[in-house]
Amino acid sequence: MKRIIISFLCLPVIVAGQVHLKPSIGIGALPNDVDSVCTIISRDQVPWTPVNQGDTAADFTLYDINGNSVNLASVLNSGKHVLMVSGSYTCPIFRDHMSILNAVSAQYGSQIECFVVYTVEAHPTGSPMPNNGNVNPTNPSYFQPSTYGERKAIVQDLLNGVNGTPPGSYIPVTVNVPIYIDGPCNQWWDYYNAPNNAYLINTNGVVFAYHEWFSNSNPPNNQPTNIWCDIDSLLGVNSGGCTQVTTLNGTFDFQFKSTATSTAYASPGDVIDVFGELINDSNDGVKVKIRRIMNQLPSNTWESSICVTFCLPSDVDTTSVVIAAGDTVDFSFHFYSDPLMPGPDTGRARIRFRNVYGNQQNIEQSYRGITEPITTDVQEHENGISVYPNPSNGIVYIECIGVLKSHLVIADLKGVSVRETILNNGKNNLVFKGLSQGIYFVNIDGVTRQKLFVYRSE
Repeated sequence: MKRIIISFLCLPVIVAGQVHLKPSIGIGALPNDVDSVCTIISRDQVPWTPVNQGDTAADFTLYDINGNSVNLASVLNSGKHVLMVSGSYTCPIFRDHMSILNAVSAQYGSQIECFVVYTVEAHPTGSPMPNNGNVNPTNPSYFQPSTYGERKAIVQDLLNGVNGTPPGSYIPVTVNVPIYIDGPCNQWWDYYNAPNNAYLINTNGVVFAYHEWFSNSNPPNNQPTNIWCDIDSLLGVNSGGCTQVTTLNGTFDFQFKSTATSTAYASPGDVIDVFGELINDSNDGVKVKIRRIMNQLPSNTWESSICVTFCLPSDVDTTSVVIAAGDTVDFSFHFYSDPLMPGPDTGRARIRFRNVYGNQQNIEQSYRGITEPITTDVQEHENGISVYPNPSNGIVYIECIGVLKSHLVIADLKGVSVRETILNNGKNNLVFKGLSQGIYFVNIDGVTRQKLFVYRSE
């Protein structure tokens, strides 16, 4: 009888060791690459139901590009807390704060499982932003993925630093934490929200801290967050990274990122980026007022924008930011060029940075964004493919050297195919009648080779 009593007394101890989460939101088995992404309804039409601090988290299973899985309940049952951050390659706030997530994982990886959840692209080319329904594409330029495989491909590009000029300029640090991919029907995004939020979940499955913008001292909602302060509170430690701004008598400096200069080049229709940073070089907080004092653009179809970790509307000339002692805030300037102006064209702007509470001398920085002319010369490619003339009146010559058969797709700026054909080895004479004037993508065998400007279609 005693043995039976002892057995029942032990049973509750086993049960108490299992974390109790809300039911799983998905995604079950590993999706196939061809699985279509479900329709994305922007949040201005269907608002999120918030998941707040103190809520019990919902379970899920997600996979990385190699098919490795993460299950929230399993991680928590192993005795580790979880820090998960959502992001996409076109979200500059996500990219600019990847180094912080790396640092948390390096310092507390034995106690906190850190990972990224790749969700819908925040600023896709050719379609509205999922967060608010506005159209505001950024670099690197990507269409919203239409299949699970396309999501995997973008994550691979993110990990490799692809599509930066020079390569790696958009992800300046090596990503040292796993990146798991949301399911084709956006289950994680629908439940846990986005575009760059963070959840610190304790081993009981409770959301210990929630950041609408991950560890961002200058988020769009003006509510600064510092993940190190939450970690110190959760673990009962002093990480050394928890800084609070109490006074604003410090100083600052402006510098370009190592890959940037004051002048940047791109093709017509591209977003032209110049990346820099504001650095608090003192032991006190500092408030910096930022003002665009010159904005000379080649036409009223160009725009420019101030970006202080996130981009302001093009008609906003003034903003400010508070920077903690020893901290750095990303500042960049963007020109939005006109795809129907074949170039060359130049946009010029100047920014003034002022220390609001100090007697520090103002810092002024000039910017130039230049679109390179679309040449009518033959454009040679290292893979033996030439496309000319460019601009074109709808008649295009494509030479394929050493390739027996190739599949050609001409796509518009939304990524929609407008013409398809088969290319043979040698010179192909193609006539694309009825195309509207504008920029198109030349895609050969699934790879976008270049942009083609059509000024008149026969």
